[in-house]
Amino acid sequence: MKNSCNEKFSYERISTTSNGPRIRLIELFPGSSDQIIECKMILSFLEEPWAYEALSYTWSSSGKIWIPNSPTPIICDNKHLDIPKSLETALCHIRNPQESRIIWADAICINQQDDDEKTHQVRLMRDIYRRARMVIIWLGPESISGPGELALDLVPYLAAASKEPTPVVEQLHQSADIRQLMQLGSQVLNSHGMPHHGNTGYTVYRAFFDLLERPWFTRTWIVQEAVMASQAVLLCGTKSVPWIDFLDAFAYSIKQPSLMNILTPETLAYALGLLSACRAVQRGPGQRLLDLLLQHRQCGASDPRDKVFALCGLANDTGSNRLDVKPDYRRNKVEVYTDVAKSILLRSGDLDLLSAPRHSTASTVIDLPSWAPDWSLPQKQTSFSARDISGNRLFQFKATRDTEADPKFSVDDKLLSVKGMFIDQVISVGSLHETDTESMFLTKIPKEQTIINNWERVSGARSWAPYLNGEKMVDVFWQTLIGGCAPTEYNELRDQFLDINRTIKRFRMLHYMGLQNYRKTYLAASWVMLANSGMSDAFHMRFSSPLTGGYATRIFATRMAMAVTQRRIVKTRKGYVGLAAGDTAVDDSVALVQGGQVPLVLRKVDYHWQLVGDTYVHGIMNGEAFDENKCEMIWIV
Repeated sequence: MKNSCNEKFSYERISTTSNGPRIRLIELFPGSSDQIIECKMILSFLEEPWAYEALSYTWSSSGKIWIPNSPTPIICDNKHLDIPKSLETALCHIRNPQESRIIWADAICINQQDDDEKTHQVRLMRDIYRRARMVIIWLGPESISGPGELALDLVPYLAAASKEPTPVVEQLHQSADIRQLMQLGSQVLNSHGMPHHGNTGYTVYRAFFDLLERPWFTRTWIVQEAVMASQAVLLCGTKSVPWIDFLDAFAYSIKQPSLMNILTPETLAYALGLLSACRAVQRGPGQRLLDLLLQHRQCGASDPRDKVFALCGLANDTGSNRLDVKPDYRRNKVEVYTDVAKSILLRSGDLDLLSAPRHSTASTVIDLPSWAPDWSLPQKQTSFSARDISGNRLFQFKATRDTEADPKFSVDDKLLSVKGMFIDQVISVGSLHETDTESMFLTKIPKEQTIINNWERVSGARSWAPYLNGEKMVDVFWQTLIGGCAPTEYNELRDQFLDINRTIKRFRMLHYMGLQNYRKTYLAASWVMLANSGMSDAFHMRFSSPLTGGYATRIFATRMAMAVTQRRIVKTRKGYVGLAAGDTAVDDSVALVQGGQVPLVLRKVDYHWQLVGDTYVHGIMNGEAFDENKCEMIWIV
């Protein structure tokens, strides 16, 4: 084999045959670590392929392990071929020094410069990963400090513990005190003969969770690649563990609330999204395309069209006679995002897509209609029409009762027509609750208390006057914070809010004194208040409530976190109080649209309307204000 070559590799077209689709594979030749990668291209029928391994990796290089990702040369069929540096690094690590391996890797096996070929081959990727003898998940090389080795040594232990807990692990996970975790860390390592370098429990788990901050977990494509694998192995440097064991270990470790101090919200969101997708496929029919798009919206892709294409193969509502959504690289991102939105609206039978969080002021996709979400933008706001992995709605609303959606489109697909009625106009908006980035909940309190003070003022939460439906304003306020509740939950959640409210009053005193401008004094006073308020257990458990800084109980905190992020309290001219999308502004209108589960915020633009987002409006979420006879045609640009 040659070690250098000046002739450039060129792809030959993959012709279609009567025996089914064909794919390329490579024979990765053996070699030592200092030798250039050499391989041979192989054509194979997908239905009867060679026994091959599929590689799952990240093209980009970011996060804690950074690899320069400039094009790197390899030798393919004795010719020069440039591939991403991250792929070259992966191939060097998986290359066998004695014998060849048959590999599928997208950057080599698909001609990335041929949109027709990419379109055809990407549509096969679900089956490519499903039929692979093994999927190799490449996280990257070891870091300099080597925590990857320690983390992967921990995986089999935690995976086994998830099925049959040992006394040590039971003790570890019943503890709510991070100090106990540190004390038990050495016992965990020693009891299983793992390397012991004086690490505490915190350090052991830090190493494990560090893996989740690798760039691989942030990619959109890896969802399909990991979910569809019949067998997969996780590889970090030279260490490997079965993928299923890693999933079990992660699912088990997050049962310990104290460990959530280690993870950033963003990292946890990526990992939970992937875990949920894997569990959804294991349990049965999978998820709708819209639900997958919402669930994995934070994930990245070098091509914004891949934010949609990467999930099509997992959706249970795509294919013949269903959503007409297939990867097609001959269409630009405006066409792709518009096509998928139109298809979902026409075929889904509901208007859930219009509740998908959008950020109209941040979108860089020119000419994209406001009713078509810009999937290239990460969005941490939760849709009030969102569903869980089993397809159940997270919020149970019927704002337009049992009416049916009847969307229509203009000839150029730029205008969406729906039937609906306008309820009211926004006259006041509260502060935006932005994404939580603080690592310790005590440091959140000044900011969070400022928000809650503002929201109380805008909504009139402390007013003695009754709400439009006769409820007390304070009860309207707490229900709005969690996006409403069922009658069976009312008493329990109200009691939890009253507990929070007593603590809120104490922190309000600190603001009246102006102490929020003196960080150390404020934090010291906060610590004393929490200790004296009987909330020490909740303090140690760190249930992260976005408005109360972590001293709420679990149920209320979880519900509030899901509802308020990237939203703001609003009040309307008639006196309605709502929790609206972050872009909502004064003079925006609240509308109920036939077939919609929740109200929408619309903004007048000439003779048409721009979709701002969905909203919870207390007192109209179950059809109380809807009158089908008052509906009119509404054109949304």
